[in-house]
Amino acid sequence: MENKITAYILAGGKSQRMGRDKGLLPLNDKPFISHICNALEPIVGTNIVIVSANADYDFLGYTRIEDIITEKGPVGGIYTALKHSKTKFNFILSVDAPLVSSDLLQWIANKHEDSYMMTQVQVGDKASPLIGIYDRSCKTVFGEHMAAKQLKLREVIEDMSHQTLVVPTKWNKQVQNINTPEEYEKLQS
Repeated sequence: MENKITAYILAGGKSQRMGRDKGLLPLNDKPFISHICNALEPIVGTNIVIVSANADYDFLGYTRIEDIITEKGPVGGIYTALKHSKTKFNFILSVDAPLVSSDLLQWIANKHEDSYMMTQVQVGDKASPLIGIYDRSCKTVFGEHMAAKQLKLREVIEDMSHQTLVVPTKWNKQVQNINTPEEYEKLQS
């Protein structure tokens, strides 16, 4: 799978609810982003790119790119990733999901069907498009939505062929996003 897929970690958010950069928050003595990279490495090797303007992420040793067009949220981050990508398939992960495992990510990669432009996961009734695989060709749809100032990620997803994988119960907790101090505190307990 390595060299056929690139992983992009979106770490360019403002972290307004958390009050500080989520990707650098410690969990078991390592920043969130390190946990995500460790989960990705068995699948993509060193084909990991951080999408962020924050140079603090450079300690990881991976390529870091900045949003092509700033202030566009996840839609802008994904657009930037897909414009940068040299591979047909691309994992897109949010930096606020530090519990993802190699097992879950490999399962997503195995279940992804090439006939779909993107694959996302779902727990209960909540789809998570920021733990997914995107075909590089999706950049056109993302570009069109940005040009029209339509920045709701779920609306962009609805405009492309996509599949939604229901996450097996044993991995449900891995899909949670940690966005607030309360969620972070609960994660640590």
